[in-house]
Amino acid sequence: MLTGLLTGCSGDSGAGSTNNTFPHSFNLDVISAGTTEAKQMTLNWTSASNNSGVTYSVCEKDTTKTNNCKVLTSVTDALTATITVDSLVKALSTDYFILASSGNSTKASNEVSLTTDAVTRMIGYFKASNTEANDDFGYSLALSADGSILAVGAPGEDNGVKGIITNGSETTDSGTETDSGAVYLFSKVAGRWTQIAYIKASNAGANDKFGLSVALSADGSILAVGASGEDNGAKGVITNGSESSDSSTETDSGAVYLFNNISGYWAQTAYIKGSNAGASDEFGSSVAISADGSTLAIGASGESNGAKGIITNGTETTDNGSAFASGAVYLFNNNSGRWSQSAYVKASNTGANDNFGYRIALSADGTNMAVSTPYESNGAKGVITDGSEVTDSGTQTHSGAVYLFSKTLGNWAQSAYVKASNTGSTDGFGVGLALSADGRTLAVGAKYEDNGAYGIITDGSEVTDSGSQTDSGAVYLFSNASGSWAQSAYIKASNSARGSSFGYDVAFSADSSTLAVAAVAEGIEESGVIIDGLETLVYNPKNISGAVYLFKNDSGRWTQNAYIKASNTGASDNFGWRVALSSDGSTLATSAIGEDNGAKGIITDGSEITSDTGSADGSGAVYIY
Repeated sequence: MLTGLLTGCSGDSGAGSTNNTFPHSFNLDVISAGTTEAKQMTLNWTSASNNSGVTYSVCEKDTTKTNNCKVLTSVTDALTATITVDSLVKALSTDYFILASSGNSTKASNEVSLTTDAVTRMIGYFKASNTEANDDFGYSLALSADGSILAVGAPGEDNGVKGIITNGSETTDSGTETDSGAVYLFSKVAGRWTQIAYIKASNAGANDKFGLSVALSADGSILAVGASGEDNGAKGVITNGSESSDSSTETDSGAVYLFNNISGYWAQTAYIKGSNAGASDEFGSSVAISADGSTLAIGASGESNGAKGIITNGTETTDNGSAFASGAVYLFNNNSGRWSQSAYVKASNTGANDNFGYRIALSADGTNMAVSTPYESNGAKGVITDGSEVTDSGTQTHSGAVYLFSKTLGNWAQSAYVKASNTGSTDGFGVGLALSADGRTLAVGAKYEDNGAYGIITDGSEVTDSGSQTDSGAVYLFSNASGSWAQSAYIKASNSARGSSFGYDVAFSADSSTLAVAAVAEGIEESGVIIDGLETLVYNPKNISGAVYLFKNDSGRWTQNAYIKASNTGASDNFGWRVALSSDGSTLATSAIGEDNGAKGIITDGSEITSDTGSADGSGAVYIY
């Protein structure tokens, strides 16, 4: 498991160098994957003294620290230690050593770095507690800001129960409500992940798809869950539980359910329908929530009102239905514990089948919002702020667009209309969408973009699009400097290839210095975390396993930091279906809805690598890095 035995990384201090006195030379022998927690490693070393009273500090090499040692943990007279790392990507590129000390004397061991095999076994692997085929566990994901709360949606789950279950009884799954859906909540305490709740809709019904979308407040205490296939004919915000007598008169109108963690107990606090709820609206197809949980944005990508712009007077309730599946977004605010709708938002150039609201992203304070329409067909390019998009040419079918909105003095207004710099038909610009916490950096994925370029481009040369890599995909980065939006980078996969769908999903750290990009149809048969560029050397276009690419921004310059695969990579797994990052970017969660292992619960010993039964097709899995 060693990558090498190197020289000690700091000098000795103090007296004594024989084998009977402290300190004498000793070795850090091995770093192996732990077995009881995700992202856990165990270090073993030889003794630095025949005497007792020796303190051994596990060190991450850091030349800015005393003795080059950032202390991770310390033990006395023990020759082993187990620790949990913050980031597997960082851990793979870090050197570790042991610093032995007694009195005023210290001695450093050799330096050792983790092997890729060890890191692969350190990946956290999550399955549903009631795993079944076609549950789509991981269809949606959300992480709290500190990465300690994880919400996982499984809209294809079939259990017939209702409400919040914390006693594990969901494992006796009745399977009586096909595709009713469920959400699984996990919590990490002292490095250990456990499932804390299994959540069903209060009016769970077949084909409701509860869990199609999820969102968490920054502290993880407020959860929003979308059920785009829910059929109740009710409208507005309901808090008295009357949704349990579901009329089922508006097929696929959709609903959103709000849950709060109050003193350690989860409870449903609101049930929300569109103010103009109608059949096939798919209200809840996307959700986003502000950091404090007081602003909620809900997408209804199938909504068909022909209106345009921002409406706050309630006139959307006289829905003319003249623009089928044009889509809409509904904004809600919580004032003194009471939720109410504050705005109804349509595209400035509303068009049939645009699916406005396909994705939504909010800034941390809830005053900036990005909304995507990946099937919008305007032939324009770049950032438009003069409103000229309303004369929509419609010349680039399903090229896609993103609309930016800002809230000033309580009033929402559209601030920009954004297209790709190399707009092309069926690019799907807006399939992936992310906004930084301050609302000043935007990432947009276009999974069907066709350019044959590779890597990160900032000179604008992507406008001469070769079109040689069909559906390879791309990501576009935009920045708002001094109130003006502009494209700052265009990113392709380092191993870009046809059909990879790079940009299918994207996620930022809070300060936008870390970017995760998914390519759900990427095909290399590797596993784990790769930081040496190996992915550029091999490709198997028939293996739709999926990959995630991690990028870092250092002093304004973007570089690829890692290429990430599942621990148990398999064909058609669609790894990267959803990606989420903690606010500091140290924790990455990603899902693979096509993964077919029949295992259940949280696995931390790496056994999914060798014991993948393949007995539950499309059950899905989530991975933590």
